[in-house]
Amino acid sequence: MHRAREKETNRDVFRQHIGPPHDFTGDLICWKCTAPFGPVRAHVRLGNPVQAQYRLLVSEHDATCPLNPDTVTQHIAHGSHGLADADARGILRLNLPRQLDEVPQPVRPDEDVAGIDVVRHTVTTVKPLLPPAVSTAAKIAQFLQLHDMEEEITSRFLVRPHNGRLIPWTDFCYGPHHASYTRLFTRLRVTPVLAHPVAVLGTVERVSRDSNGTPFILLATNIPAPAGQFHVTIRSRFASLMDPLSVGTHVLAVGGWEIFHGGRTPAVRLWTDAHWQIAFWLQNEDGTATPARCPEPVSAEQHALEKWRKRPPRAGHPQGPARPVSKPHPSPTAPEPSPCPAPMPPLPAASAPQAAAAADLVPERTEPAEDAPREPTTVAEERPSSPVPPMPSEPPAPITIAATTVGGGPERRPGVMSWLRRRRRRA
Repeated sequence: MHRAREKETNRDVFRQHIGPPHDFTGDLICWKCTAPFGPVRAHVRLGNPVQAQYRLLVSEHDATCPLNPDTVTQHIAHGSHGLADADARGILRLNLPRQLDEVPQPVRPDEDVAGIDVVRHTVTTVKPLLPPAVSTAAKIAQFLQLHDMEEEITSRFLVRPHNGRLIPWTDFCYGPHHASYTRLFTRLRVTPVLAHPVAVLGTVERVSRDSNGTPFILLATNIPAPAGQFHVTIRSRFASLMDPLSVGTHVLAVGGWEIFHGGRTPAVRLWTDAHWQIAFWLQNEDGTATPARCPEPVSAEQHALEKWRKRPPRAGHPQGPARPVSKPHPSPTAPEPSPCPAPMPPLPAASAPQAAAAADLVPERTEPAEDAPREPTTVAEERPSSPVPPMPSEPPAPITIAATTVGGGPERRPGVMSWLRRRRRRA
């Protein structure tokens, strides 16, 4: 065990206090009960280095100690909804269902085939909707954390994937040490798609955001590997699944882990869309853990919104905002075109001197006697615009132009002269 307690002073000591010389005095006991412990220095066993630790000097802990493997394995098995069983040696086997979010029917007391006395402490599902398979795995992970993932204690737990063979706990759950993450990274490089879901245990090291503002979790960063470095991350399309996870939170994430090569540094990543894939808890001051729980389920509105965002573009309608089409701005002085052509208003009558001066500009022509002389219009007059002006029944009277040419004489209006010539040809 990585931790013990001085019997006289009640002071906690850890493996770094093991000497020589020892940094403690007197007898040592368990940091949760009164069972005696003794220090063991770091050594090499069968060619493998063994860390310094505290070893139990009697057969077992006190019956009520939360570090007692035999008692805890029985508690976990009886609260697993029939997914786990523990034998007399304290070996627990966790049988994973086909779907990890399945909730099997609880076994009635008269159908208890194990014949073992029912223990009052049970491990059941916790709200909101953490399934028994993930809840049981979280309880095992919490117990192993109390023992600092010691190999002797970890070897007591086995896992059987659905319709598979028994595998060690370390082949199902990886972490929280870097060496365990490296084993998962190496395994995924050889077999990108594993035959069964795996779990990763860790503590939130950092919370970051992607380019869309969605948070994602980093459990470990810059882990050395044979091919460089890698990160361990948890991502989701839904920010509500990441919001409860803050720095220092302990996390057990279950699912199909993969290696993502899209960033500057490769990452062992879990992309999750279900709340039950993430179990998290905090650590109390006395070293124990709070009950494991999971984020709130993703609502139907969130699924609908995500489906709307991922919809394929329709034919002729590119995805994303269309570029606005520029329209010509009408002149502030130009009048609005009328839906139907308006009749041309009668021209004002011209004075006698103006009419005589205009007569010198055009050839002689015979006008009907009943036509009265009309007042000419100037360029400054404002005429209503019309797409197709109506053809007048009679030719207009000669007009004078207000503007003058550079030579000082009156400026002729070519449109009127052309119209007069056409009239003559038709006559």
